Amino acid sequence: MKELPLVLALSAASICTFANAQSSVAVYGRLYPFVLQESVSGATAAGTPVATLAATPGGTSGTRSVKGMTAGNSRLGFRGQEDLGGGLKAKFQIEGTVAVDDGNAAGFRWNRETFVGLEGGFGSIRLGLIDTVHKEYGDTLGILGVSSATFMSSVNIMRKVGFGTSNASRFHERPANSIIYESPSFGGFEFGALVATAENPTPTLGSGKTYSLGVKYDKGPIYLALAHEIHDNFFGGSANSPSAMRNNGAGSTVTSKDTATQFTVEWRVNKQHKLDFNVIRKTYDEKATVAGRFQSYDNTAYQVSVDSRWNPKWRTAAHIVKSDAGSCSRVAAVCSTDGLEGTKLTAGASYHLSRRTYLFAAYSEITNGKSARFANNEFGTVNPGEDTRFLAAGISHAF
Repeated sequence: MKELPLVLALSAASICTFANAQSSVAVYGRLYPFVLQESVSGATAAGTPVATLAATPGGTSGTRSVKGMTAGNSRLGFRGQEDLGGGLKAKFQIEGTVAVDDGNAAGFRWNRETFVGLEGGFGSIRLGLIDTVHKEYGDTLGILGVSSATFMSSVNIMRKVGFGTSNASRFHERPANSIIYESPSFGGFEFGALVATAENPTPTLGSGKTYSLGVKYDKGPIYLALAHEIHDNFFGGSANSPSAMRNNGAGSTVTSKDTATQFTVEWRVNKQHKLDFNVIRKTYDEKATVAGRFQSYDNTAYQVSVDSRWNPKWRTAAHIVKSDAGSCSRVAAVCSTDGLEGTKLTAGASYHLSRRTYLFAAYSEITNGKSARFANNEFGTVNPGEDTRFLAAGISHAF
């Protein structure tokens, strides 16, 4: 895509020109390429009885073990604000991922938080491509500041089902066409609400919608949050079930409602050490009527995380995530969740060369039950029961 550098240059020039009329405009980003060894093993043998909603095991790996380089959510962005007077400000942000590992310009998109909005005594309102309240309030402690969209993230274990590979079941998306309101702080308490439409209407069901709301308390050493999210007609259950059990075929009049409720508590010690606990309950309901079709699935997942800055040079982080097998139902048919549990363990350390630049290394492993397909693979997918090990080292620079 040869014209992209010119487009970016012209965009940057126009933004800089516009900056003369703004209170502030900033260019920012974080680049964190890393080398990675990814190994897989233990796929469930063919013929082994597995959960009803799981894929048929074949005893083979979904991908080969791989050594390579990737860059997660390395990003470039522009943000700014204009003082409108009377305490009112206009704000904007445009942000996209940068494939710094291979320079794949065709992959550049403004696919991260991109919005324009107003902020004042009433709180703030933003319109655009925006993280949900559920995600913002509940995903506060990652790994070393570089876990987003990498094997270090806990998202695919914590906020997704263990059968199938579709992200339709995941409660961690950044929906387009979003409107979000966040209140001002009242003694440390804040409230947020978001609504978004997928703009993909069908003749029978209309368009999928996201509703996300929550309340948080952030003051002193304690952070508390309770968030709830609803996905209308996302069919997170059907999209991950064997095809014969799905309700989301063309012309279907079956509706779906997927919900998740998450509680988060974080304890901060002298701003240097943080301990975080999360629990999430996910439910996937579809109003099916045909015998044998998917009807419901629910499960609970837990996460404990720790982040410590030992001195200006060294930082460590770790988490453990456990997702239970849950329970399921089908129309007039038996439904088993045997083997749909999974566990993820991640630990890492960073050595800071400056405030903006550091070296990091991390190890992670995902252990699946015999029916589960929890995965954070950078280079492939996994089959039922397959476990994955990751070992990586890289460099991060923020600007």
